[in-house]
Amino acid sequence: MFIARSWLSLSVLVGLSLLLAACGAPPETKPAAAESVAGTTAGPAAEAAVAASSAELDAIVDTYRRILVLMSDEGTLAAPDRPRAFLAGKLLFERNRHALAELETAGETALEASRENRFGADPRPVLALLDRLEQDPLWRDADKLVFRDVLSAWTLTLREPAPGSPKGKALLLRLTEDLQALDQIQQLYEKEIEKVFAQFGTRGIPIRREAWESYLAFLRQNLAAQSIFDLLRPELPPPPPVALPAAKAFDGAKLPEKTLVLTFDDGPHGSNTPKILEILKRYNAPAIFFAVGENLGRYDEKGVFKPSRAAAATRAALGAGHLLANHTQSHAQLPRLAADGVEEQIDEMSRRARELDPAGIKLFRPPYGAWSDEVARQAGDRQMKLMLWNIDSQDWADPVAASIANRVVAEARSAGRGIVLFHDIHARTVEALPLVIETLQAEGYRFVLYDGETLTEPRGLPAPLEKPAAPAPQLYAESHAVVIGIDDYEHWPKLTYAVADALALRELLVRRLGFSPANVHMLLDREATREKILELLGERMADPARVGKEDRLLVFYAGHGATRQLGSGRSLGYVVPADAALDRLHSQAISMTQFGDIDEALPAKHVLYLMDACYGGLALLRGGAGSRNFLRETTQRRARQMITAGGADELVADGGPGGHSIFTWTLLQGLGGEADLNRDGYVTATELFAYTGPLVAQLSRQTPAFGSLPGSEGGEMVFALEPDEEFLSAESTQLDEEAIALNQQLVEVRSEIAARKDRNSKLKRELDQARDELARLSAEPAASATADLPVKRRARERHEQGLELFRQKRYDDALAALREAAELVPDSALYTNNLGFVHYRRGELDLALDFYEKTKKLDPARIQVYMNEGSALEALGRNEEAAAAYRKFLELAPDHRDAGYARRRLESLESGRGPAASAGS
Repeated sequence: MFIARSWLSLSVLVGLSLLLAACGAPPETKPAAAESVAGTTAGPAAEAAVAASSAELDAIVDTYRRILVLMSDEGTLAAPDRPRAFLAGKLLFERNRHALAELETAGETALEASRENRFGADPRPVLALLDRLEQDPLWRDADKLVFRDVLSAWTLTLREPAPGSPKGKALLLRLTEDLQALDQIQQLYEKEIEKVFAQFGTRGIPIRREAWESYLAFLRQNLAAQSIFDLLRPELPPPPPVALPAAKAFDGAKLPEKTLVLTFDDGPHGSNTPKILEILKRYNAPAIFFAVGENLGRYDEKGVFKPSRAAAATRAALGAGHLLANHTQSHAQLPRLAADGVEEQIDEMSRRARELDPAGIKLFRPPYGAWSDEVARQAGDRQMKLMLWNIDSQDWADPVAASIANRVVAEARSAGRGIVLFHDIHARTVEALPLVIETLQAEGYRFVLYDGETLTEPRGLPAPLEKPAAPAPQLYAESHAVVIGIDDYEHWPKLTYAVADALALRELLVRRLGFSPANVHMLLDREATREKILELLGERMADPARVGKEDRLLVFYAGHGATRQLGSGRSLGYVVPADAALDRLHSQAISMTQFGDIDEALPAKHVLYLMDACYGGLALLRGGAGSRNFLRETTQRRARQMITAGGADELVADGGPGGHSIFTWTLLQGLGGEADLNRDGYVTATELFAYTGPLVAQLSRQTPAFGSLPGSEGGEMVFALEPDEEFLSAESTQLDEEAIALNQQLVEVRSEIAARKDRNSKLKRELDQARDELARLSAEPAASATADLPVKRRARERHEQGLELFRQKRYDDALAALREAAELVPDSALYTNNLGFVHYRRGELDLALDFYEKTKKLDPARIQVYMNEGSALEALGRNEEAAAAYRKFLELAPDHRDAGYARRRLESLESGRGPAASAGS
């Protein structure tokens, strides 16, 4: 069972963002390919085959890198070359597409052969690629994305039918894990892009791609766009005439305003095209599929047409009302062909298309957009119109879905209309397409078909309706608020934040949340006596003539709170009015029991208490998860909810900007829109706590609480966010430096919380998968699958187990696992170093140094070992040797994430200030 692969481990994933930002020079050594494939011993012929396969993989990565540099640096080309850079990039892409297709086919053939033999033979092409992905230090993580679709296809092949042997299951698990790793790598790059596509993503925020730019900077060290273009120049056709002939072509610039035509090239694809059809159906958007003839099928020796597996997707597209169009037989450069070659490319594709669509083809797109007068003439002779594009997704060059979507939306907005070019052969296109359609439809764009003569709606699909924006639902008849803030106490210590909190909340309720100023009742400082608080809540807010059954009431209190231990052992919380004595809680403060009595008299449908005070004993019934369909369900049910700043005996942190408490400052951010976690324009009480609670807990020593009070029936307080329409001027309020700093801290903490949730969710899924796999393996009568694993894979498995045990501080178990890994693969510097570091953690410093010395002999460039060696030597008091080790580390990696620590230790040793704390591995 593979708990985690070497490049899938959590430690590697955590450090990946640092690797992406640094992008230092790769190690100069490379593992021997012949030894890496499945851990087998190969003879000369097999070694030659493996070497050839490895060279082909390197060529794919090299071509992929050239595409990225050429398209990213198009602006650096000589002016005459810039218009043709796209064609040059597409030539490289097509070269790689064929190489990847051959690799995919070879792997599928090998997998099928292995399945028939009960996996008695190794599917060498698959194992060769997996070994390179997992072990090759010269391949950057972004390089590996070029193989993502190949691994996806192999995984599907191996799943159907399910493998029936331990070796087959192990291989499927390995493929799945590596595919998940590629997904995680892509997500790490996507996290560098500003999230402009939250729900409808209509804001034009510039994208930021620091990690991606660092990767490109690494590529540019040895590659230049102009040199790449110059090498390809002899392969390019002559430039086309200045413009397409109007009578023989369709110009997207002539479409009506906010009208778009979706087109997909180079398909069909067996798995991606059906997914695209599902997306188009979901958004009621038609499309034109410019297919390549050889992808539709072939004719056998008897002339009988044999449709490809992917042809089923084309039939489905036609049945759904989409159009099929001609993209030549084999995606050839037509201007470089003689007239009969052009004729054959067009006619062969049309011949296959008629097998699927007898109505025939009316639209033609030359590959690469490369055409000539001869190409236009031949298309016209066949009553086909040329269709190019004016909005280019560049999905063939850009591996990041969010970036593709951002590009298309930006170009569509700029052009206002046009023909959009996608490719239905990429998984990233599938991911980008919903973002594009949803965003543009929300902005009023419509997607139509052009059949060569007229603009039409797709056959078989209902015409999209022009739906006016639905009015915001009327959630409440009226909104009321009681806002209390007390700084100036008569007997209790004075506060400095409560009144500012109350005033800021009132301003937000009126400006952003739809509360009428007349319905927001304030009690500040000495006005907030016990009598006035009880009169306002228990009399005025309980009066049905003032507050109706379809109204809502928000109660905010900022001030002192206290907790009293009752004789029964239960704790009871109190809010402290301005006139309460220190020792008269029961008679002069207001208990939560009294709040409960008042609450029963309140006629409002929904009541939410926001209590910025210190007390416990709230008698909350449950967390307010509730139903998420709040507009139809939760707003109709009675709700009595409360969010408190902390629990019993917890002090409220008075450290927010502008004199606010941490709790209220975060609360204001949430009600201002940050707590709209699903970006639907509404903030529920549950969302407010989900946003506020974890942040306050991280930024202070408070533990906010949330729940329902007795009498609640599962309802949910809802705040509809109104647009902030302030006109900025010299009088506009801006955050001070403290507020800006805290805002940044809030963002960082929220990101960390989200990352931890994602990590824990992933670990739970991995645990469930591991248990399922263990159960399946235990049910087999044959020997354990572990016995079938090659030596290196077994070592890798034990190493990963050792790392996990180390993270759990189970050092004895970790030592046993890592020792087994190092014994299985004694020449692994990684295993040897990590074994040494566990000895270091156990205090066995001499043993640790022995393993560090062995690590350096195995791999002198293993940077971390010098840091570890320095820590061990320093702990032994061998300070001169420790200083030398730290210097060596800094010499090899001056920009390493641990370089600051090494410099501090070196300075300490040189100044004689004493030993270091233990260093990390």
